[in-house]
Amino acid sequence: MAKKTATESILREKPGKAPKIKVSTDERFKSLKSISIISVVLVIAICIVFNMIIDITLDDKLTFDTSSVKQYSVSSITEEYLDSLEKKVEIIGLFDKNDTSLEWRDYFVPLLDDYESKANGMIELKYVDPSVDPFIIEQLDPNRIYGLQQYTYVVKCGDVLTSIYPYRCFEYDTDMQNYYGINMPVTNRVEEIFTVNIVYVTSGRPLHAYYVTGHNLPTHNRLDDMLKTLGFVTSELDLKSTGSTIPNDCELLILLEPKTDLTLSEKEIMKTYLDNSGKMLLVSDFSDNKTTAFTNLNEVARRMGVTLEQGVIHENDGDYLMDVSDPYRSIGVVTSEYEQYLGVPSTYSVENCRYIKVDRDKAETIYVSALVTTSSSASVDFQNEQIDSDVSAGIYPVILQCVDTEPKDRACLIVIGTKAFTSDEYYTEKTMEDNNAVLMKSMIHDVCPVQYNLIIPNRQVPSYMLTKPLSSSQATMWSVVVMTVIPLGCLVCGIYVYYRRRHL
Repeated sequence: MAKKTATESILREKPGKAPKIKVSTDERFKSLKSISIISVVLVIAICIVFNMIIDITLDDKLTFDTSSVKQYSVSSITEEYLDSLEKKVEIIGLFDKNDTSLEWRDYFVPLLDDYESKANGMIELKYVDPSVDPFIIEQLDPNRIYGLQQYTYVVKCGDVLTSIYPYRCFEYDTDMQNYYGINMPVTNRVEEIFTVNIVYVTSGRPLHAYYVTGHNLPTHNRLDDMLKTLGFVTSELDLKSTGSTIPNDCELLILLEPKTDLTLSEKEIMKTYLDNSGKMLLVSDFSDNKTTAFTNLNEVARRMGVTLEQGVIHENDGDYLMDVSDPYRSIGVVTSEYEQYLGVPSTYSVENCRYIKVDRDKAETIYVSALVTTSSSASVDFQNEQIDSDVSAGIYPVILQCVDTEPKDRACLIVIGTKAFTSDEYYTEKTMEDNNAVLMKSMIHDVCPVQYNLIIPNRQVPSYMLTKPLSSSQATMWSVVVMTVIPLGCLVCGIYVYYRRRHL
């Protein structure tokens, strides 16, 4: 056998394994890693705990209103008034506070939180959803005279309460309403409305309404209930007696369905009352009195630019009839401007409505506005086939509001051509939630507002969208992002950089 050469022997040998070289690691890396992780976690924990402590102890003092018009906080005027409150007030929201589907919600919840925090314990704010607690409305209004509804606020002091409809707390662009039928809010009156209502429920001073007697005054129990909800006490007043006058504390004079004309002395007393900025409600239904000319009463009405005529509204549009066989029982429609101004329903029951005529020669200072009207196809049927050349098919008023701007405090006359808004007969099977009752209360409240000396600034709505402000849920989301997500992101980045740099 041939001997292997040295070269062959070397080539055929299996290569041996290279010896392991032990690399010493710097123990400081492990310590740095642990310290970094613990430090970040500790900082996050400290921030969260610190935030919770501040939220519990100093939340009210460290809450800042960053909105452009300060719509989440009360003005200094309201704040001074809240400091002087001597009676405890409850504000109850009849809805779920966390219901973010309510487009007006974020204009109310933060502001009312500010009311509560600055009232030194004199305002208690709570929210009760009638869908969850159906007895809350009965507890607040056991006799059902206030017509409380879900998605409204109730302001209460003792036995006196009032309700606030959120949409009434805004003013709207009238041009957009009239020309395009779009409701665009331009002015925020939330603070003004709530402060005025707090003044009202805590004032302890009732308003006074007087019914004129001597003309077959009907029963008025339901109208009394409506007036009670507005803080009125009612009395009857005889103006036929010698030396009779209207009391100085009369905030509203009511002439309800008169069956006879006024006397000469009554006429002069009422005209003088209007000359002195008086507020008057006149209801004259056609069915109960078709023949009386109301000569003296019309002189009083003409003082405010209208007259009562011996004609009845005849509705010719079948879509506006409550009974297709009766053209004198119809559906009245509120004008769009007034609907948005008071936030009232759109349609109303109308029965045997008298024709109310606007005087062409009324004074320039008198403004007559139709609040509720017929369809555009209505006409007038006259007593004894009387013909008025001004009358043709068209829109006719059911309720008119007449305002004289010349007196210092503005005289006002509301004329209603149907008793469907005031009579006990109509409300026999109705509640105070009926559309007619809601409008009736709104009209009186508008004409006889609470007197107060506070001038609360209104705020412009920063956008035509009521949902523009940042909601509390959105604010919470951003807080979580700032307090948790960002620090965790920094932690992840730190770990990534650490692993990338440790082998350098």
